[in-house]
Amino acid sequence: MIDPTRITSSLLCGALALSLGCGGAPAPKTPVEKADGAGARAPAEEAALAAPDRSALPTPGAQTEWTPPAVTSWTMPNGITVWHLQQTQAPLISLRLVLPTGASTDPAGKAGATSLMVDLLDEGAGEYTALTLGEAFQRLATDYGADVATDGISFRLDLLADKLAPSLALLSDVLRQPKLAADEFQRRKDQTVASLLTQEADPQYGAAVVGRRVLFGGGYGGMPANGVRRTVEGITLADVKARYAAAIQPKGATLIAVGAIDRGTLEKALNDAFGDWQGAPTAAPAKLTDKAMSRAIYWVDYPGSAQSVVAAIRRAPGAEAGDYFPAAIFNRVLAGAFTSRLNLNLREDKGYTYGARGYFNRWARAGFYTLSAKVKADTTRASLDEMIAELKGIRGEKPISQEERDQAVGGYLLGFPGRFENMGSVAGQFASLVLDGHGPEWYGEWPGKVAAVDLAAAKAAAQTYTDPGDFVLIVAGDYDKLHHTMNGLGLTIQRFTAQGAPVDPGKRK
Repeated sequence: MIDPTRITSSLLCGALALSLGCGGAPAPKTPVEKADGAGARAPAEEAALAAPDRSALPTPGAQTEWTPPAVTSWTMPNGITVWHLQQTQAPLISLRLVLPTGASTDPAGKAGATSLMVDLLDEGAGEYTALTLGEAFQRLATDYGADVATDGISFRLDLLADKLAPSLALLSDVLRQPKLAADEFQRRKDQTVASLLTQEADPQYGAAVVGRRVLFGGGYGGMPANGVRRTVEGITLADVKARYAAAIQPKGATLIAVGAIDRGTLEKALNDAFGDWQGAPTAAPAKLTDKAMSRAIYWVDYPGSAQSVVAAIRRAPGAEAGDYFPAAIFNRVLAGAFTSRLNLNLREDKGYTYGARGYFNRWARAGFYTLSAKVKADTTRASLDEMIAELKGIRGEKPISQEERDQAVGGYLLGFPGRFENMGSVAGQFASLVLDGHGPEWYGEWPGKVAAVDLAAAKAAAQTYTDPGDFVLIVAGDYDKLHHTMNGLGLTIQRFTAQGAPVDPGKRK
């Protein structure tokens, strides 16, 4: 919980810092007396005494310990689990309702069906049309939203505390009485297809789609949550209605409520809105393919592009990975921060890119690890060479140092409280735990587990995840201009479209 008195104290300290300088109060200065002995100072002397003391670097104060907010939890009779965090600094509430039936449950060849269905839920529900439903939320000053991820669907309400009951009534209509009208379906489908067509022009989009396809094929995790153009074009209204019946059910859902509301009031409001809602989801996630495609360079052609997106990507365990925290620390050193080795190499030293990063993407059942950058076209091969060199270096002649480990751990710990700076952030953070399959205690244990990662554990994670032979390479750039620069890597080039489909060799230029 954010303590208002601490905010006031911080503002007061900030004001004092402007007059006294950083790092504590400077030693008092002896008044300069005027020649007449009156003791009065000239205006210039007054200004000099009031200025911050810049004669030395500021000294950081003692680091304070911060603990994530505690959660109260219970389960409603219909199977909805409630996570409640009472915070009273403002008369607001942030709600998240997470259903465990995400994009991974889309039928084969229908990637994006769940996303399109969720997009359609607020296009008319109960007694409301698409327009009047939006107006009803606006009159309450309630912000509604919904997102589909690989492992779940998340509905969002940000609202005034005294508007909880009518806001939940509207959400109940969206979830339980959507119209799913044919005209609204066609309109939203056409808009989605047009948006996806626009996204295909971006090399970063093409590289991301092909990377998932190469690692996971047509199984779990193999497609973006909103699908690609060719799969969305094949979705029918019947598909959307089937998705709704299979996915939008209360059993197994988790509702997170953060804000100015006590448990009793929240329980009554939830029972009034959802107490008689019954049902269990029947949607099941797709199977996880056994392994990634063979090691090669997978190329998405962007003729005439002045930049290329390059990536080295490999499979990794999901959210339950036993080395979750050591892997996070090793990656922060290699590629997870602005000061990481990869970014300082490609951006600061070589000038190939504005930024290079690496990250673990961990879903509930699987994940991947990638290094990527958008680089100048004529540095495409050189950028890949540097990525491979950084992988080899951190597992070989340039292992993680104690200083790098300490900076990585310290960076994570210092940034951690910022994830919980407002009610919406808190609710979003806990919603992500539900998607990953973690309990509400995860964040309470998080700082200790990060701090416990020693140098040996970070080095061991680096050894696990940096073998260049485990990575496939992705290039999204001008094929005709650049493919010959890949000679010497010992890898074949396989071309894909930005929709993740292999290019027929007989149709290539």
